[in-house]
Amino acid sequence: MKKINLSKLLSLTTILVVAIVLSCTDHTEPDPQTGCKLVNGTARLYPCEFEILKVEFCDKLNITDIFGTVTPENPNITLPLSFAWSNFHPSPGFIDATFKVKIHIKRISNPAFSTSYQYIMPKVIRQLPVGPNAFGISGFPPVFPPLPVELNMALNETSIVFADASYHASEQILPPLNKPVYSDVSGNVLYLIYNMATATALANAPNNYPTILDVAESHIAINPTLVE
Repeated sequence: MKKINLSKLLSLTTILVVAIVLSCTDHTEPDPQTGCKLVNGTARLYPCEFEILKVEFCDKLNITDIFGTVTPENPNITLPLSFAWSNFHPSPGFIDATFKVKIHIKRISNPAFSTSYQYIMPKVIRQLPVGPNAFGISGFPPVFPPLPVELNMALNETSIVFADASYHASEQILPPLNKPVYSDVSGNVLYLIYNMATATALANAPNNYPTILDVAESHIAINPTLVE
């Protein structure tokens, strides 16, 4: 009986110590049943607040006309330049194109740290193909953070955020069809959501999470191929 009481006392002491540490920050209790995994497969210290369900690409500025969709399971998408709402040659042999996208976001957990439901959603720009070290923690915090996005939906509710996906590529006209071929593509290859308080706690000591993917509340990759 004494062993049982001692065990309970030790457990209670541990809980109280954790509670005291957390009470020193602007911290709210997340949903304990909701978790998410780090890139290395282990559990994240705090539950992820969101799941990016999909990114839909629109025909020009017609947000009801969807020509392609990216999901977490399938990041690949073919982007016809004729569907871009902005499409021009900044100089001979190069092309810039911007597509309108709809990002579908589901809340799966309450915030670990209070943000008044204000988040930022950086559009990460990289050269394709993306290397294995492209998303290191050196990319946090963002040098030029975007304006905050309000994501105040209840648990299990979904919201849509509108954004742009922009790409730059080399253009070559190749025989025998004399059709343009696009290579050396760079642009938006990742959308993610930051709760800046949570992300900062995870990026800094003692946690020192190594990638921006791990400190984000959700992310989705895009692997585009540009065609005429």
